[in-house]
Amino acid sequence: MTIPPPPLPPATAVEPAPAPRRPSWWRRNAVALVALAVLAPVTAVAVGWQEWYQYFGFGARAVTAITVDEDASADLAGAEWGPVRGGEIDDVSGLDVPDGTRLIAVAVPVDASTAGIGCETPKLVERATGREWRPVRLEIGLLSDPDEPETCLSAEAGEYELVVPFVVPDDAEGPFWVDVRPYDAGGSFLRFAFEL
Repeated sequence: MTIPPPPLPPATAVEPAPAPRRPSWWRRNAVALVALAVLAPVTAVAVGWQEWYQYFGFGARAVTAITVDEDASADLAGAEWGPVRGGEIDDVSGLDVPDGTRLIAVAVPVDASTAGIGCETPKLVERATGREWRPVRLEIGLLSDPDEPETCLSAEAGEYELVVPFVVPDDAEGPFWVDVRPYDAGGSFLRFAFEL
């Protein structure tokens, strides 16, 4: 005789265990969000400071003008500069000078006898309005000439002249300043008085 198995309790519906909840997007990315919240402003401040310092930092921009009278010269950064001479060029045939403008050429003698000196290209500033003009040698069709440099010959010591052409509108009457900034002058630059 066989013994029957014991009766089983009646079957009840068993609910499956809920699947584990996946963490929210915010929790999954919490570390990255904290890093972003900290590093984004720090990066913006660091880049802003670097740009500011390159433009306004000590010696980055020339802010102190050394004014030189029209027929005078000045010593700065180990060289003697001036006196400035120049005037309006009447014969502009063969040059690409726009209508309603004039061509003004300025010569700045440089005596860097002891050592070569570097400088930015001079600029012409109208005293009454503050309008500025940069050299336009290639733009008007004048080829570069080693005997008439527009910037200082930093590799060479000696005497030479910066010869710089400017195209100005007809209404620019002057008087003008010719600003020259030697690289080794710290925050200073030369401001030559110049009239046509």
